[in-house]
Amino acid sequence: MNTKRTILSEKELNLIEQIIIKHGTIVNFVQIYSILKSKITRQSTRNLVNKLSKNGWLVRIKKGLYFVAGLESRGVISVHYFKIAQILVKESYISCESALQHHGMFDQLLKTIVSVSLKRYPIKKIQNNEFKFIKVKKDNYYGWQEERIENHVVKIASPEKALLDLLNFGRNVYYIDLVLEKLQDYHKDINLDKLVEFSNKQSITVQRILGFIMDKLTLDSSKIHNKIKNKKNCSYMSNDSKKFNAKWRLYYHKSFK
Repeated sequence: MNTKRTILSEKELNLIEQIIIKHGTIVNFVQIYSILKSKITRQSTRNLVNKLSKNGWLVRIKKGLYFVAGLESRGVISVHYFKIAQILVKESYISCESALQHHGMFDQLLKTIVSVSLKRYPIKKIQNNEFKFIKVKKDNYYGWQEERIENHVVKIASPEKALLDLLNFGRNVYYIDLVLEKLQDYHKDINLDKLVEFSNKQSITVQRILGFIMDKLTLDSSKIHNKIKNKKNCSYMSNDSKKFNAKWRLYYHKSFK
């Protein structure tokens, strides 16, 4: 017996089917009410939506916006998570490990979808996943491309910008080692000229760390070095970095010998 169908009344099942036919799997309250307004009041519609949400048939994304769980997977989101992230914050793009995974360069299971945005937005939890938005100034909001996912336009960082965002926002040994690993494994797939060009808009510290990493991998770092070699100040790879690299005027962690 399909126990999920026994939970839904015939009226509720018909509504779910009409929503999917007319609006797809993401729907707002106004769209739901437009289907029911000839039969029940606005408040009755709200009560029905609350009931369906409580029972797992409508998964709340944000106020007034819901994902319709499939009849075969009640309460489980099967829609692409990038689509949800873009709906949560329109002026944002997917980045860091999430973008690298999209480009086939990160194969670990991710529970957090990281986006870069022009506005501050709290971490949003939906089911067992988190949506994290890192606010940046407009001059750092670049390096993404638009892709169509499930009939929705989603902005996704290029591999080059995703790596730079990791260096910018994840200033610790784990993330720097991750960038080194990805450059080592995928340097033939990554556009190194674009990586260097994109780095010109980053802080001196990010440029120094990138140059240091490229030297470790015997990749050409000359364009970065020529641009910043006259800068007299010093940078720190991480808070616990104590070893000094004179070329890059960078204090680096002991694990990067």
